[in-house]
Amino acid sequence: MSSVVCKQERALKGRILSICVLAFSVLFLFMTSEPILSRLSLFFISVFIFGFSVSYKINHDFNNQKLFSVFGRTLFTVKLKLEYPEYISVFSASLSLDNEWGSIAAIGTKEKQDKFVVRFFTGNKNFTLYRTENYQEALDKAKELGELLELEIYNAVEK
Repeated sequence: MSSVVCKQERALKGRILSICVLAFSVLFLFMTSEPILSRLSLFFISVFIFGFSVSYKINHDFNNQKLFSVFGRTLFTVKLKLEYPEYISVFSASLSLDNEWGSIAAIGTKEKQDKFVVRFFTGNKNFTLYRTENYQEALDKAKELGELLELEIYNAVEK
């Protein structure tokens, strides 16, 4: 194994908003008499937003990348600058997200979620690699990363 990809989850409100925009664009595409170019443009932009995702690719040589993809196809990558971790931790966390910007704020400004988190720790610094609602997925991802980087895994979740 030469790398592990950690796909980042989108916030629930972001998913709801992208579905609403996609549904609106489909209706706009078939139900109006506007010029076809504007209807198709809105439709393709909303499909792009709906399928967009961000992932972290952790490589064996620790030359890491941040991947920007649409429906699993990588559009471009940028270098992900991380310090080499001392250990990997899996734990349960209650996360609070702020949605103070744009149209998402109209749906609500706070979102609280209970997740299982995989983080790299270096001293007192940490970097969140993966969040999921499934404990086994988080543990499996941590084991993959631990095997790849030959690091110890601390499981702070008591099951």
